[in-house]
Amino acid sequence: MAEKGLLKEWLTRRRRNRSIELAYKQMKSSVETVVELRRCLTAIIDGDFTEAEKSIGRLFLMEMDVDELRRKVLIELAKEEPSKFREDFTHLVQGLDVMADHVKDSARSLLVLLRKKKIVPREVWVSYLNLVDNIVLCTRALLRAIEELTDKSEEVMRYVIEVDRLENIIDEQYISIMETLVGSEELKPGVLMTLKSLLEFLENAADTCAGTAEYIRVLLG
Repeated sequence: MAEKGLLKEWLTRRRRNRSIELAYKQMKSSVETVVELRRCLTAIIDGDFTEAEKSIGRLFLMEMDVDELRRKVLIELAKEEPSKFREDFTHLVQGLDVMADHVKDSARSLLVLLRKKKIVPREVWVSYLNLVDNIVLCTRALLRAIEELTDKSEEVMRYVIEVDRLENIIDEQYISIMETLVGSEELKPGVLMTLKSLLEFLENAADTCAGTAEYIRVLLG
């Protein structure tokens, strides 16, 4: 792990490098997958299931784009002289890539429910939407923390703390939704299992964000 402050210097010197530009594009695209997932849930709540499936299709394409960008970023970073700075930045890139993978897995669970035309109470969908709202905020705060690494450490830490705050809220929402699912008598076993899988994937996405933010906290010393 790079010495405190030196990663900032390394990034600042390479701000206009192709590898760094591609990395920021990839990370922003990762965040957009969560935004698209929110659009999908909104469409489901509105009863527009056709639009919800289209949204999932867009999300899958976006995730493929994220994967392709990640490969390009890693190729470009490999051209850099081996260093702890390169290793640290690669870790941040891969953190958001893993988060996007969890979002894609969430979308797959939604697609199964949509294609099988399974009935889920509106209040359950609303609780999932509220959780995803906070994941959107969490991923955006993480992205801002990464973007601020070339600027003031105080700003970076402010966003890292915001990620922590949001993760705590998401944890509470996770427990609340799980209690609702376990206590439900109207959800069929297959639907219940799929909704629980969806919840786990969303929790994994939030945990990945929090883990990446914690890595940044350690970098700051």
